[in-house]
Amino acid sequence: MRKLFIFWLLILALSVVALTDTLHIIAGEVNYGIGSTQTTITNGKVMIGNTTIIATSITIIGQKDLSGNVNWTTAQATGRVFIYTGNATAIARSMVYNLNTNVGTLSGMASMTINASGGQISIQSSTLQFNTKTNFYTGQGSPTVITKKDIYIQGKQFSYDSAKNYLDITGNVYLYNSSTKEKAHADELVMDTSNNKIVLKKVQMEIMVGAGS
Repeated sequence: MRKLFIFWLLILALSVVALTDTLHIIAGEVNYGIGSTQTTITNGKVMIGNTTIIATSITIIGQKDLSGNVNWTTAQATGRVFIYTGNATAIARSMVYNLNTNVGTLSGMASMTINASGGQISIQSSTLQFNTKTNFYTGQGSPTVITKKDIYIQGKQFSYDSAKNYLDITGNVYLYNSSTKEKAHADELVMDTSNNKIVLKKVQMEIMVGAGS
């Protein structure tokens, strides 16, 4: 029984190691102390999984356990911050990225371009949050601007589920399609980004009819 217990403990330990991402750092200068819970990176980049962070300054923050081992938990980037993920790129003035949950929060005139199934989606907002594992995005700003081909949407906050092609925008929503000259104002807009089908709630809309030169 004791041998069986030790065997399962070993399997569990290997499983935890297998799920752990390796943090890679490339920088002009790194301020690092053995056993320290803070590492400062100047003019460099951090790579974890399929996410790359490039910034003027990046601070990696960790927590020590009872054995003195450091668990690196957070990357804080400032300056001109660039983020590259498996299906998106982003620019912001600052970012906080949780190394364990893979959730990043961008602030300071944040902009992001997402490679969606129905074409690229560009987003500009005061704050943007993204999850590189679930490909789920949220944000808010006054305004938040989203463009996709000829479609321009403006609102106050949004959520986008890339796996479900589901985009939801709320708060004084304005829609303009430059190819058809359609305009709309609504409380909420829901869009299937795979085929650009849109549902507007509490809407006022203008549609051009007839032929004109």
